[in-house]
This record gives sequence, structure tokens and C-alpha cells, in this order.
Amino acid sequence: MRRLNVLIALLLCITVGGVYATWTYAGTNDIADAFAEAKVTIANAELTGANGTYKIESNLVLTIDQLNTDHEAALLFSSNNSEAIFLRVTFTPADNAPQNIKDNAVPSELYFGTTTTMEYKIDAEGNYSADGTPTSIFTFTNASDGVFSPNVTWNEEEDGSFTYTLDETALKAQIALSQTFVQDLKSEHDAFREVLNGNIVARVTDGTVTS
Repeated sequence: MRRLNVLIALLLCITVGGVYATWTYAGTNDIADAFAEAKVTIANAELTGANGTYKIESNLVLTIDQLNTDHEAALLFSSNNSEAIFLRVTFTPADNAPQNIKDNAVPSELYFGTTTTMEYKIDAEGNYSADGTPTSIFTFTNASDGVFSPNVTWNEEEDGSFTYTLDETALKAQIALSQTFVQDLKSEHDAFREVLNGNIVARVTDGTVTS
């Protein structure tokens, strides 16, 4: 039996926004520059002869926003369409797959990470410092650790495929800020934005990872 040998990734766009449309700081007559990102990724691959294919779909958008007048950061979850927030993994068995796979799908693990190292340098008081300790912005309940740990509970669909869906609550349990970050100066906001230079990625694997 050939193992399914595939990895599918979905980039979840991260932006820096604000409760009041922007982060708000006392300033001068200068007009703050605007900023927007366009997410770029590569289409998924399929391997001929494999026992099936994975697909990940999501409408999740993550925004790091101003939580309060103390300029604490909050990670907000929202949808990019009219549907409730979701991330859905689909496994479709191949026609040539063994009957056991057609009946039960394959053991799979869904895990999260980032496309680049995103760390914010802070001092002992938690303020930004160019010479501070690099601190990961995000933390994940199920991060990549090199150990295959199946955690997907498949639901069989009428068309013979299998799905696993995380709603907003489940996604919030998976993705979070690593700590409370304070950006009470515009210069700190600029430094935070500079290191927020990647995306969060969700991956699903059968244990044999291909890039």
C-alpha cells in the first residue's frame, strides 16, 4: 500500500489594525502612512498514485488590534465573507485507494506555524528594545514538533470525502498571542509591524511531510 505523501498549507493573513480603525497615538500635524498587505502563496500539489488528496479551506482573517487605552495588543478573529469563521480540512480518497481508506480516511494531523520567524524584542519590563530578548509573537496549541500525532476526527460526507472543521472557538484555542504586548508609542507600533512580516500557516499531514 502506498502511503499518502502530501502536505497542504493554507496561509492565514495577519494585519495590524485598530479598534478605532487604527492604533491611536498623540502626534503632530503629520499624517500617518497607510499600510496594506496582499497575501501571496503557491497552489497546492498532488502526487500521482497517492491514496487521496488533502484540501484546506478557511475564511479566517487575523488582526492584531488595539485592545484598550493602555495600547495592549489583542488578536482578533474575523471572517472574510458572510459565513461564520471556519477552517475545514477535506480528504478525498483516490479511486485506487484501498477500501479501508475509502471507508475511514487516513490518520492525519493538523498543526500550525508561521511562514517566517516573527519575534518582537522586549526588555525586562516588556517594552520594545532593539537590544531586548526576541520573543515569539504567536503561540500554537498544536505546533510543528516533528512528531506525528494524529488529531483529526473525520466526518464522512455523501460524496465519499471526509471533512474536519474547526469553528471560531476551536481556532482561538489553537492560535494566540504568546503574551500581552504593549505598544504605547508609535515607534513601538512601527517596530512591531516590521517584525510581523509573515503569515500563520495551517498544515495537514499523514505523517510523511513533503514540501
